[in-house]
Amino acid sequence: MRTQRYFIGAITAAALLLTLSPTGQASTNSDQVLARLISANAGLRSFTANVSADVQMHSFPYLSANLSGVYYHKEPSKDKVVFTSGLPLVAKQFSNVYPHVESPARWHDVYDISVERDDGTYTTFKLVPRAHARIDHIDAKVGDRSGELAQLRWNYVDGSYATLNQTYSKVGAYRLVTRETGHFRDPNYDADLTSTFSKFRVNVAIPDSIFSN
Repeated sequence: MRTQRYFIGAITAAALLLTLSPTGQASTNSDQVLARLISANAGLRSFTANVSADVQMHSFPYLSANLSGVYYHKEPSKDKVVFTSGLPLVAKQFSNVYPHVESPARWHDVYDISVERDDGTYTTFKLVPRAHARIDHIDAKVGDRSGELAQLRWNYVDGSYATLNQTYSKVGAYRLVTRETGHFRDPNYDADLTSTFSKFRVNVAIPDSIFSN
């Protein structure tokens, strides 16, 4: 979800594009795709949205639940989802483990970036954290023409993974994620998730304390 809100200058964009291959020269198509991604929704500083999530647990406690809450985003890369209703056990788990997506404006700073594949419609980038972390790498699938981040897969060093498929809609002057489907799997749980986002409030003041609690 969180990839629709990026603002970046031309100098940073150029630096990011130089990381796409060992020689510093990426294919023209990949350059253009990444440029569209990192320049999308210029001027979007923050937003909140109501979130409704249907969760199907395939591991203990084997529950189906509907959760509702609020999703927060603040540039450059602060994100948090707070589920405020639904089964408390499931709500707490997903409030804590909902995967974080760095803004593409910061990818150059935190990842080594390469192109995994380009099928002519989508380009999939491989993002390897520069700092040692639980994440081995992230697969980020971007629409060649739209520049929208359609799919993400977090691959963790212990074999766990999480996936999100994202659907965008027009919200005012911006293209924002309004629906996600995903799967989360680690040693403690195995679950499918479908989320919808509505009642967006764009460029609102959000205190930093929201993201530290």
